[in-house]
Amino acid sequence: MDAEGFGELLQQAEQLAAETEGIAELPHVERNLQEIQQAGERLRSRTLTRTSQETADVKASVLLGSRGLDISHISQRLESLSAVTTFEPLEPVKDTDIQGFLKNEKDNALLSAIEESRKRTFAMAEEYHRESMLVEWEQVKQRILHTLLASGEDTLDFTQENEPSYVSELPPPGRSSLDNTEMAYARQIYMYNEKIVSGHLQPNLVDLCATVAELEDKSIADLWAMVKHMTDVLLVPASDTLKTRTSMEVQMEFVRQALQYLEQSYKNYTLMTVFGNLHQAQLGGVPGTYQLVRSFLNIKLPVSVPGLQDGEVEGHPVWAIIYYCMRCGDLMAAMQVINLGQHQLGDFKTWFQEYMHSKDKRLSPATENKLRLHYRRALRNNTDPYKRAVYCIIGRCDIADNHSEVADKTEDYLWLKLNQVCFDENSSSAPQDRLTLSQFQKQLLEDYGYAIRHNLSEVLLATMNILFTQYKRLKCASPATPARPTRVIEDRDSQLRSQARALITFAGMIPYRTSGDTNARLVQMEVLMN
Repeated sequence: MDAEGFGELLQQAEQLAAETEGIAELPHVERNLQEIQQAGERLRSRTLTRTSQETADVKASVLLGSRGLDISHISQRLESLSAVTTFEPLEPVKDTDIQGFLKNEKDNALLSAIEESRKRTFAMAEEYHRESMLVEWEQVKQRILHTLLASGEDTLDFTQENEPSYVSELPPPGRSSLDNTEMAYARQIYMYNEKIVSGHLQPNLVDLCATVAELEDKSIADLWAMVKHMTDVLLVPASDTLKTRTSMEVQMEFVRQALQYLEQSYKNYTLMTVFGNLHQAQLGGVPGTYQLVRSFLNIKLPVSVPGLQDGEVEGHPVWAIIYYCMRCGDLMAAMQVINLGQHQLGDFKTWFQEYMHSKDKRLSPATENKLRLHYRRALRNNTDPYKRAVYCIIGRCDIADNHSEVADKTEDYLWLKLNQVCFDENSSSAPQDRLTLSQFQKQLLEDYGYAIRHNLSEVLLATMNILFTQYKRLKCASPATPARPTRVIEDRDSQLRSQARALITFAGMIPYRTSGDTNARLVQMEVLMN
């Protein structure tokens, strides 16, 4: 019955619509929003008048009762709720709270005094520790010396027959115990000394030794190439050599040289990798670092790595290309990649331009704070390892992250950390974002301490043997001459003694102990020289 009534009603509505469309004189009725709202209100009022409140309560009870809820208890609970304790008005804060200001200043003064006292206490403890180490080492030296003297003067002849030593007597003239490689180095050192004695311009000893290394294996040649690059630092003549070497300008120059060497060596490695796999590398395009890195990634990242973000540039992840261009030391190539994908990188282009054109590759404090804040909020746990590494290099932040996903080699680790080293003593950076050169050196000593300690005894003995040999030859040399006055001999003698004393002091202050035999031999040679 209802279906028939509904169908009849639908038929009448269609008929009325057809009749309305057929009459051209009558326009369509169009309502505005206000008229639609008024019509809705009228329909709503009709519905409310037809449905009593009691009927609504009954329906609500049936609905909620089916779920095990009692509507009467719910009403009582809702009425008993009070928002007084939840939304209590806050007491107004006075604009000028003199008492609060004075209390704050007092607390700050107390905290500053406590911090200053803590720093002084730690400095005094460090100084006391150093003095106690020196005193302890002097006591050890005295005990060793007394033991040697008690056993007779013959004990002072520390040269052992079954152990080669630099202090051994020279072989008969006309025959050398050196092999061909040692003779080649000895010849270069002889030429070096001859030019100095003759008054010629002092040659570069590293260049002379590097020419010999070219005749040997590649590892030795690479070693001398590294030494040559690292010693190419302008040193200003000064009375205090140690103070000059530890100055901020010289240390910054050493770090720059180290970064240049690591970047150039990695670029050479990239070239060798690409030209060794030309078919897979697919090298092409305009010659340059950008095309070289693209070809290198065809070998290193042949398949897509999960977690990389911000799209690709010519088929490779944008952050991977930026990272390897920076690793090769070509910031212009990295800027080329950023220009190609700048729509996906946000403000990074502006930050990188400032980084690239700065004198010491350092952002301004304001820009650095913005980048670090963005890193902490959005990138600290980012899944793209290349993006995190680039941000940490540009902003010198999050020094605790070693980025082992991309810096898996020792050279990569050194390059990344040296880029984060900070020389600004007045920097307001947080401790987790500040890495000084001394902190990095200490960290390396802790991480690779065993490898360093393994050969340190031999290095100390060899150095002391060289000093003692020079001392013996100085004493056995001919008397003073006009070309070699007594003052020059005395100065050289004093210099050798001070160097031996410094070596002994260093051996006693290192954070681990050398063997007893090593200590005894070091003390013997130092005693004979003094």
